Amino acid sequence: MDEPPQPTSPRGGLLRKPSLLAESIAGGILGSGLKPGDRLPVEAEMVARYGVGRASLREALRILEAQGVIEIRVGAGGGAFVARPQPQGLARPLSILFRMSDVGLREVLEARLIIEPVLAAQAASRPSPDRIEALRRNNELLETCPRGSEEWRRLNREFHTLLSESGHNRPLAMLWQALSTIADGHDAGVRFPPQSMDEAVAAHRKILMAIESHDVNAAHQAMTAHLQATVDHVVRYYPHLLDEPLVVVPERG
Repeated sequence: MDEPPQPTSPRGGLLRKPSLLAESIAGGILGSGLKPGDRLPVEAEMVARYGVGRASLREALRILEAQGVIEIRVGAGGGAFVARPQPQGLARPLSILFRMSDVGLREVLEARLIIEPVLAAQAASRPSPDRIEALRRNNELLETCPRGSEEWRRLNREFHTLLSESGHNRPLAMLWQALSTIADGHDAGVRFPPQSMDEAVAAHRKILMAIESHDVNAAHQAMTAHLQATVDHVVRYYPHLLDEPLVVVPERG
């Protein structure tokens, strides 16, 4: 890739702080047009290019890996590679920001009630055949999946992710995917009984029907009702969580 500018001090001297080095490497990735999966130069080349020691370079790469900019692969053919951005990676830093700003679960649930019905309405306004088919397959699998299992949670989340990506607004979809990880309350201990999960499956079916029918208002209303049921459950059974400091989303290994 083209050589990115090296981090310098106001007097022109090189700065070897790993955080500044990480910024420079990230700038080089963006400026050179590298894509997810592309490999960065080998360690010796990067050490020479940036004029830093191996320890500083490795720390900078660890910072970029934690930020989701790169991934480090080990073994034969390993090295540093440009990572594929994952919107869920925003959830942890966003939850830390919320925690430090005294934002509680109540406000996060309210934000989701604003954003996701809009995404459902947008999906209904211009439904994609491929997305509709993916939502149908998801519904079929969710119908038969054991309630409360990890697979059920994954499929439930997948439905909402597919829908958000069908809303033709990527910034909103990315923000939703981060918010939803916090708003589901699972990390704080929120759980749902089998009856609620059955109602969720029925709600998904209703939302899908509205999208298939290009019914913008029905999609908005169905999603609002679905999310309001979640809010009502939390208010009834976990009221103590609403205004307590948010649980920070754990790092996903």
